[in-house]
Amino acid sequence: MSGAEEAGAARTGVPEPDGGEAACWLNRVCPECDAVLDSAPPAVCHRCGAEVRAGWPEEG
Repeated sequence: MSGAEEAGAARTGVPEPDGGEAACWLNRVCPECDAVLDSAPPAVCHRCGAEVRAGWPEEG
């Protein structure tokens, strides 16, 4: 349990849930024009039309 979870559990008796979105959206950034894609790859960029493959940015 993290410090925040322990503090929440101490106040309420119930651990605070993990939540929120992933911090990194790099896989949704078009490598051609830097637009943020509406969906996860594979996708086509709405701004420049580039095809963004799954696995970006890990693939070189």
